[in-house]
Amino acid sequence: MSAPQPYPTDPLEPLRSPGWLAEARRKAIHLGMIILPLELVFEWLPWPRGKHQFALLFVLLTLGAIVLDLFRLHEQRVRAFFRSFFGEMIREHEQLSLLGSTYLLLAALLAIEIFPQPIAAAALGFTVLGDAFGALVGRAYGRHRFFNKSLEGAAGCLAACLVWALVPGLAGQVPWNVLAVGALVATLVEMLPIPLDDNLGITLASGYAMKLLVVGA
Repeated sequence: MSAPQPYPTDPLEPLRSPGWLAEARRKAIHLGMIILPLELVFEWLPWPRGKHQFALLFVLLTLGAIVLDLFRLHEQRVRAFFRSFFGEMIREHEQLSLLGSTYLLLAALLAIEIFPQPIAAAALGFTVLGDAFGALVGRAYGRHRFFNKSLEGAAGCLAACLVWALVPGLAGQVPWNVLAVGALVATLVEMLPIPLDDNLGITLASGYAMKLLVVGA
């Protein structure tokens, strides 16, 4: 762990930096995906309902996102549109690979196929909120570095995951102790340099941890 950097005298100063504002714009799109786990929990809409209908929806969304990514990667006009419209919100490694939003939809598809619907919802919510707040807090206030992340960012991720745990917890769909373990696993995966996209890693690791606890109960 590297030596900590001093905190700014103005606690809001990091939130005005161009780098943080660019990250906030990017994570705003990411946070909009919270509608997916919320719908998995409450099923507000008349469709989809139940595991099989959600799986069909996620298949369609994932295929659509992959097709769009292929056009972006191989068609100059589409690539130019993405560059001009989204600009700095697209990370460097995404210039030649799938977007994070595509990985998130793929994570949702895998979750609903592998886990019971309530656990899929919990794991996906950990991914959406935990990853976003971990990045935003870490970029603004991360001083105690750990690998390529920060302890402050990990704390932001854990706090967001615990807040999300209230949703399936209060709905009575997943036991509290199971949700707590899922939140901890999600935070650990987000912090460690695992060679897997965070959207997939957090969803699958936290989902499997919770599934094992529920099955073993």
